[in-house]
Amino acid sequence: MITISGLTKAYGKKTVLQNINLQIPKNKITFITGSNGSGKTTLLKCMLHLEDFDGDIKYENQPLNAVREKVFVIYDSSPLYPNLTGYQNIKLLVKTAPAFNNDISLLDKKLLSNNLRPEILKKKVKSYSFGQKKQLSIMIALLNRPEFLFLDEVSNGLDYDSLMELQSLLSELSVDTTILAIGHHFEYYSPIIDKLIILNDQSAVQIDNFKQVEGGDIREIYKQYLKHE
Repeated sequence: MITISGLTKAYGKKTVLQNINLQIPKNKITFITGSNGSGKTTLLKCMLHLEDFDGDIKYENQPLNAVREKVFVIYDSSPLYPNLTGYQNIKLLVKTAPAFNNDISLLDKKLLSNNLRPEILKKKVKSYSFGQKKQLSIMIALLNRPEFLFLDEVSNGLDYDSLMELQSLLSELSVDTTILAIGHHFEYYSPIIDKLIILNDQSAVQIDNFKQVEGGDIREIYKQYLKHE
């Protein structure tokens, strides 16, 4: 579990997050959404200690530094080595990567989409489409088997088949990984998440039983929440 206690973040006189208290359940998928400027990315940066903040964040009752090697983040545009091939990126960025030697049989084939076939992985990443780069980042994350996985707008740029594959992989991965996804893709996340968090007006609301509210439709829950604010 990730526990956030009394988190406040301000930029000068502008407070973005005020006294946020959240619990991200272990080995579940939690989705954080909110309007533009509500503090979603700021919260993620605080959780990764990329921003200073007031308050406390614990990962299984430990500070981030104690678990940093177990944390993996995929941003909307994740950094990769453009002049290296997909295979070479995997070798460099997967902590336990064996000597793949361009042999796709050594990779877990369940992690490969139609857009990342062996012949694609042999090409330099600078030739990849945006969606292929995103898929390579996701593959690297899944091969690392992190204990904590953060996804920032990860569904952007993926086609329908890739989205459905990722949905299945995330559900499977959540058996032993705590997953926190940030974004606006309500329909995509509704079937697979376990907990919903909505950020609005410097605060946060946690909805643990969201599947019993408005039939688990995140868009409707989101509209209802904003209506009551």
